[in-house]
Amino acid sequence: NTCSIDHLWKCTAVVGEQSVCQHVAVDLNAADKTTLNPLFTLFHSADVTLFLVKDPKQLDVAEFGDEDWQYIEIQLAVPPSSSIFSEEVAYSRNQAISKGRISTSDYTALDNAIREEDGIVDIGSGLKHKQIVRLSRPANLTHVLLSLIYRHTGTTVGGEYRYVTVTIVDIHGDKTPKVTVPLRYVGANDQSPVVNITNNVADLVEGQVEVCVTCGSLTVTDFDHDVFPIRSASVRLLGDNKSFLYQRVKLNATSSLINVTYNVATGEISLVGDASEMEYQAMLNAVIYVNTFEDIGGLPFDHVVVVFSVSDGQNTPGTADVIVRLINVNDRPVLLLNGRLSENVSFHEGGNPVALLSNSVRITDSDNKYLAGATITLVQNQTTDFISANTSGTTITVATFRQGVDFRLELRGKALIEVYEKVISSFTFSTALPRPSLPTVVYRLVTLTVSDGTNTSNVVEVHVGIIPLNDGPIVQFNPHADPDKFASLSDRSHAIAMTEENGPVVVVPDTTTARDVDSRNAGGATLQLHDVKDGLKEILSVNKSLAQTFGIEVNVSVSWTSVNITLRGIALFQVYRQVLLTLQYDNKEIIEPQEGFRTVFITLVDEQGAPSLPAIITVTVTRRNDP
Repeated sequence: NTCSIDHLWKCTAVVGEQSVCQHVAVDLNAADKTTLNPLFTLFHSADVTLFLVKDPKQLDVAEFGDEDWQYIEIQLAVPPSSSIFSEEVAYSRNQAISKGRISTSDYTALDNAIREEDGIVDIGSGLKHKQIVRLSRPANLTHVLLSLIYRHTGTTVGGEYRYVTVTIVDIHGDKTPKVTVPLRYVGANDQSPVVNITNNVADLVEGQVEVCVTCGSLTVTDFDHDVFPIRSASVRLLGDNKSFLYQRVKLNATSSLINVTYNVATGEISLVGDASEMEYQAMLNAVIYVNTFEDIGGLPFDHVVVVFSVSDGQNTPGTADVIVRLINVNDRPVLLLNGRLSENVSFHEGGNPVALLSNSVRITDSDNKYLAGATITLVQNQTTDFISANTSGTTITVATFRQGVDFRLELRGKALIEVYEKVISSFTFSTALPRPSLPTVVYRLVTLTVSDGTNTSNVVEVHVGIIPLNDGPIVQFNPHADPDKFASLSDRSHAIAMTEENGPVVVVPDTTTARDVDSRNAGGATLQLHDVKDGLKEILSVNKSLAQTFGIEVNVSVSWTSVNITLRGIALFQVYRQVLLTLQYDNKEIIEPQEGFRTVFITLVDEQGAPSLPAIITVTVTRRNDP
């Protein structure tokens, strides 16, 4: 890793041929030097003797053919600010020298040389001729080996670059191309490394665990890093926002030249080892910030500062920092009913309003204490359905409206979560089903959400089971009556006539229907004859044998004013209808029966004993016109 002049140049200049300066490969452990062609020769002290070309890689000047070379010109070009008396190039020529280092005392500028001090001569790029040495060709010598040194004896060095050039001139005055050795003055290790970050803001969004800090935008530069490498670096969190329980900086890279350690107590990454700018730059660009806190919005700060520091071991370290912003994502509220997403409640037909949620509702929001609203929706509701809420003592308002076939009730206004829980728990449901109601339990779907003003919670559902009352059977004589509604008085009324001695007559017409919307079976029937005028002479009867065939028990009771027939037994309504169609009235009074109306009442009951509305048959009795 040390710049050695022994391995920089092998230069050969031949009269009449192009001079060649061959670069001998050197590993400077610095990839960024490969673009410099030729590589720089470095010097960095105030009093130095630097070997430019030395054995066995000397400047070999030889003659080929009949042409003679006249002299060799050695030129030193320096900045205008350089002292004229403190810098020079000296040489030694000796055929016998082929190996080994030439001592400084062997170098002279007086051996048959013509020295020219031209003063300030501009040669471009702000440089000037400081010294030109012309070495004449010794008599009868066609081959010479040269070694060159650069001497600097001053206490200060002006400027940065020097150039030493060697040119061969033949007897015709023609010159070969110049062989140039550039010199770069780096001075003492007095330049601090510079850390620059073009993208000095990074964002960690809640839900992420880590984020790259520089994302490749960090660069490290050091003017004299060629001689004085980068020796260490560090990365740390700045200030009070550096609790390491849930956050830290981490390095996702390794290097064979740099040793990396992490201090758990301080949360600092340390990088130690002599390496190039590029090596440290690659390592520092691999730093990430890690934060495992579940709710960033709950932290007492909204950003952290990551500080990068790079040192060459002597000067003030170069530093730069990145602000990592902690971007909070507004979490939506969470709504549960007894820890679940759904609940079942029952409403009994004709009963009082039922609480939909009671005390089962629980609302949480990790980053809000307040809610801004709630929406309860009765999906595909019926016009008789009703939902209400009690907001008394709160600032919450209620708005209701229809949205298509749905009914919506909205709570509006900012209030604490506990207040919303109380109001939501007051929701009640009621309905008035049409009579008769449906035969089985029917359901209503109620959905509920809450909002913090930005985000809406998950949806919870309440399934309301409406339990209908046990509707009684329906007896109708009118075949055009609506079977889904109770029979009107006209639908369940019938009239017949009987003339003296023309009995018995069938009381129930064959258009009669008997049914029940919520039961398949009847449990019994009561058949009553009222307004009896002829006492025991008036008879009401059914086909007892038919009834008993279906397991129906028949009981008859008679009085002077009425006749009662009681049917008992579970059977289909169709069976009871067939029995009812056998109902007959007769009047056995042989001496002029009493004219007028008799009334027959028919009442069916279902299996649970719920009665139907009475079907009424009016029997008009008239006397025969005797001769």
